[in-house]
Amino acid sequence: MNNYTFQFKRAGKLIGRTFQQNATTIRNTALVLAAIPIFFLLLGTLTSGEGASLGLRGEILTILVGLFFVISPFFFYKLYNHPKKGLPEVMLPASVLEKFVAMQVTCIIVLPLMAILFFGGVDALLTALFPNLQSGYAIAYFFNDKVTEETFLIMFLTLQAVFFCNLLFVRGKVFKTIASFVVVNMLLSIVLVSLIMFMESLGFFDEISDDVHINLNEYDLFGFFGEENPLVVSGFLLKLFMTVVLPIIFMIGSYRLMKTKRY
Repeated sequence: MNNYTFQFKRAGKLIGRTFQQNATTIRNTALVLAAIPIFFLLLGTLTSGEGASLGLRGEILTILVGLFFVISPFFFYKLYNHPKKGLPEVMLPASVLEKFVAMQVTCIIVLPLMAILFFGGVDALLTALFPNLQSGYAIAYFFNDKVTEETFLIMFLTLQAVFFCNLLFVRGKVFKTIASFVVVNMLLSIVLVSLIMFMESLGFFDEISDDVHINLNEYDLFGFFGEENPLVVSGFLLKLFMTVVLPIIFMIGSYRLMKTKRY
C-alpha cells in the first residue's frame, strides 16, 4: 500500500482497534481516575470535616492531564516497534500516514480527555451532591487558570519528543527516554550559558538597560521583526524554534522511523 495514502475511515478503524486492544487498561485507568476525587473527599472529611480545597483538586487534575498527555505513546504504543510483538501493527492494511495520524490523535486526545472526564466529572458530581463539604469545580479551575497557549505548546513539544523516543528505542524505552531528556537538557544548558558568556565578553549587553522588560507573550507570531532589542529577537527566535520548529522535526522523524522500520 502507498505510504502516503490517507482515508479517514481507515484511520478511524485504527483508533477503534487501539481502544479494543487496550479496553481493560482503559477501563481500569478510568476507575482509578474516578476514585481519586472520592478518596480526597473522604480523606478530607475524616481529617478536617471538609473535602480538599479547589486549588488542590485543580492542581491534581492539571498534573494528571499533563502526565497522561506525555506518557500516552508508552501507554498505547509501547510495543509498536517490538521485533515480534509489533508485527501485527505493521501488517495492518493501512498506510504509514494513516497509522501515524491515528497514533497522534489517540495520544493527543484520549488519555488527557479521560483524566478530564473521569476525574473532573466525578469531582463536579461530588460538588453538586455535597456542596457543604467541597466547593468549586476542578474542571473550571483547570481551564480557567492552567490552560494557556504557551503551556500547550510546551506539552506538545514534550509529547512529540516522547513519541519519537518510543519509536526510536526498542527496549528500555522509559529509562532511555528519561536519560535522553536529561542529557539533552544538560547539553542545551551548557551551550546556552556558554553563548551568553561569549556574547557578554564581546560587550553585547553593554548598551542594554538593566531594567529592560521582556514579555514574549506580548508579541504576535512574527511581530518581533520590528523589534530592535536583540534580547527580544533572540528570545523569540528561540521560543519559535522550541514550540514550532522542534515539534515538527520530531514528527517528521517519527514518521520516517515508522516508514523505514524493518522487522
